[in-house]
Amino acid sequence: MASDNKLIEVRDLKTHFFLDQGVVKAVDGVDFDIRRGETLCIVGESGCGKSITARSIMQIIDPPGRIVTGEMLLHRRTGNGGGQVEDVVDLAKLAPNGREIRTIRGKEIAMIFQEPMTSLSPVHTIGHQISQAILLHNKVTKEEARQQTIETLRLVGLPKPELRVDGYPFQLSGGMRQRAMIAMALSCHPSLLIADEPTTALDVTTQAQILDLMIGLQEEMGMAMMFITHDLGVVAEIADRVVVMYLGIVAESGDVDTIFNRPKHPYTQALLRSIPQVGSGVRQRLDSIKGMVPDPYNRPKGCPFHTRCGQRIPSVCGKTLPPRVTVGEGHDVRCLLYGGQGGAA
Repeated sequence: MASDNKLIEVRDLKTHFFLDQGVVKAVDGVDFDIRRGETLCIVGESGCGKSITARSIMQIIDPPGRIVTGEMLLHRRTGNGGGQVEDVVDLAKLAPNGREIRTIRGKEIAMIFQEPMTSLSPVHTIGHQISQAILLHNKVTKEEARQQTIETLRLVGLPKPELRVDGYPFQLSGGMRQRAMIAMALSCHPSLLIADEPTTALDVTTQAQILDLMIGLQEEMGMAMMFITHDLGVVAEIADRVVVMYLGIVAESGDVDTIFNRPKHPYTQALLRSIPQVGSGVRQRLDSIKGMVPDPYNRPKGCPFHTRCGQRIPSVCGKTLPPRVTVGEGHDVRCLLYGGQGGAA
């Protein structure tokens, strides 16, 4: 894709939580781009900073967390046809409760949260919650907002939307609640949809239906999608590009074919080895990554993965923070095995 087709540019993003026990560096210098119409998948173990990165883009970080430094450049297009104009807004500089970010949040950038039962209000109907988003960002009447809500629920495949619009979340199944969450996110036709593990709590059949739905809607609406998941099978199916995160940094990034066929970072390689292999003809135990993601209060010095890495360089990886190294077209990795002097951690 052309370089001028960027929708979001994230540069050196750092989001820290200042607690009595110390500082948790949940996101510690993240860089990536999202282009218009593409799907960027962010993968990594729990605790690697994926969800906090998404929440940082939306400017919905709960106290005592805050964005410490970095840029999140949103390329906005206004007008249409030959009169279309593009301007750039740094989301990191906007006040979390300010008017400008509230005009962007929900309209230009929308988010599907992990668990719809806790993300939807239990005391308001599905229709009320979706129509409020429509009323907030569009000049329409309540009746027009209701009709748009019904049409959006129909678009995401919710059966009998004329009846479900007046239902409460607890009256819907898990799959229906997730469809309602997707409808709320799509109600204002965003340029970017952030999906934070949208199928985690669903059964396998419903997961497949939701993924097919999201892919179809993305193609129909022409939006970009930032998809956060643990499931590398899903990544292989839907991603254009992949960002692999570990302990708040981007360990490796590249297009989906490169990441799956020519992974460079030992962490990416270990993640891929943990996937079940079909048709190998040999019964063998799955590889696992030894150890666990370190406690955020006790981050290892140097490369954050070196305590679990089988390819670490003794007395070097524990002292030196790897720089980002380009190893191919659009393929970056942070590992001392591929050059770079790095810096003290």
